[in-house]
Amino acid sequence: MGQEESVPIKKENVAPVLHSNCRKTIENLALQGRALPINRGQYKFGHELGSGAFGTVYSARRVQDNKAVAIKVVSLVTLNNKEGLMLTNSILTEIEMSKSLSQVSNHVVRMYDFDFHRKTGLAFLIMELGERDLEKLLKERLRLTSTERKEVWRQCVDIAMTLHDNKIVHLDIKPQNLVIFPGNKIKLVDLGIAQRAYKHRVGSNGTWLYSAPEVTNAARGQMMLNTSKADVWSWGAVLYRMTYSEPPKYTRPCFQPPKHLALSKDSNLTDVLRHTLVSDPVERADPPWLAQHPYTTS
Repeated sequence: MGQEESVPIKKENVAPVLHSNCRKTIENLALQGRALPINRGQYKFGHELGSGAFGTVYSARRVQDNKAVAIKVVSLVTLNNKEGLMLTNSILTEIEMSKSLSQVSNHVVRMYDFDFHRKTGLAFLIMELGERDLEKLLKERLRLTSTERKEVWRQCVDIAMTLHDNKIVHLDIKPQNLVIFPGNKIKLVDLGIAQRAYKHRVGSNGTWLYSAPEVTNAARGQMMLNTSKADVWSWGAVLYRMTYSEPPKYTRPCFQPPKHLALSKDSNLTDVLRHTLVSDPVERADPPWLAQHPYTTS
C-alpha cells in the first residue's frame, strides 16, 4: 500500500473504483503503526481514537515535521455503487462544511487535507487532533461541576449559533462528536451526515436518544424538512448527559431526570432541558433562544 497512487477526492474519480471484486476493509489493513503517503505528505498512524458508521479515526504524525493530527479513514469499497456514492457524498459534505465552518468559528475542527488511494478504495481526511472527546471525559469524571458544565454549555451554544447562522443542520450531535482541545476548548467534528437547513431529508438518521425523535424515528422513505430545531434536541441531550450521567429518553416528559436521581436544583438548567427535550419540533426552542437564555448568559 505504501506506493499506491494518491489522488484528490472528486466525484468523477471516486465512482469508477468501487469494484465489486475487491472487499478490503479498514480493519484487515491494520493501519496502526504503518506509514502511508497521503496526498503530499507521509503519515505514521498511531492508535485508534474511535469509530462510527462511516469510518475509523486514528491519531497520526506527519513524518516531515512530526506534526500530530487525526486521520479519519473511510472505505469506499462497498457492495454496490449506490452505497459507494452515498459514502462519497458524505466525505465531500464533511470536507466542504468543515472547511467553511472552521473559517467562521474556532469551535469547529479544522480540516487540513484529504486524499484517496485507488488500490485500496480508502479515503483519508486529515484534521486537527484534540485531547479526547466529551464522552470520554464524562466517563472518567462521572459528573462535572456546575462551573465546568456551564463552560462546556456556553461553547455548545456558540456552535449551535454557528450552525444556525450558516443554515446547516448537523443531525448527529453527541458527546463523542465534541472534542476537547487544550484550554478546555470544545470543537465539533463529524459533519458527514450534515445537511443544509430547509432542505428535505429522507428516512431515519443520527444516533438514538441524542438525535431528535423526528430524526431517528422517521419511517423509511419519509421526507422531513431540516431545521436547526433538530440539533436543539441534541444540545439538550448533551446537557442532560452532563447533568444526569446518561442521555435522555424519548418518553415524555423527556426533561425529567432518571428515576433514581432528583431534579437539578438549578432552575435555569432545568428550564433549558424543558424547552429543548421536546418531542414536537414545533414546540421546541431554537438556537437564538438558547443563546439568550439566563443559563447561557449568567
